[in-house]
Amino acid sequence: MTLKVDNKEFLSKWPDLETTNVDSERPTVRDKDQVELFRQAWQQLVDRLCFDWGLDPQQFDDDGVEPPSRETIIRAIRVAQQHEKLGHPPPDSVVPDANGGIVFERRELDITEVLHIWSDGGAEYQQFQGTRLVERMPL
Repeated sequence: MTLKVDNKEFLSKWPDLETTNVDSERPTVRDKDQVELFRQAWQQLVDRLCFDWGLDPQQFDDDGVEPPSRETIIRAIRVAQQHEKLGHPPPDSVVPDANGGIVFERRELDITEVLHIWSDGGAEYQQFQGTRLVERMPL
């Protein structure tokens, strides 16, 4: 559960909560155990990108998928580290696209968030409500 708070006094009464300090006006507060689980999930993702994908790009040959380049993998790792640092929930899936990019996807209820890292170095964020695109932003 995510709560929005406006003052530090609230946090002092709840020592098991932690602020992500993303927005100093209205920080997001999560249970410390949840923040740790998020951190671990992001680290596992980084390990997978670095070790599984980075060391064995040929694993994608059988699927007819162009493997992500070293530069694309490094960019995806940096994105993951930024999101971990901000306390964001980890994606539900991370997959290569057919053209050497990497796609992060997260679903919550009827909201789907997609972060696409293109093989040319570009990136794009998309948010869907159901099947309707409600936000699209180049990064």
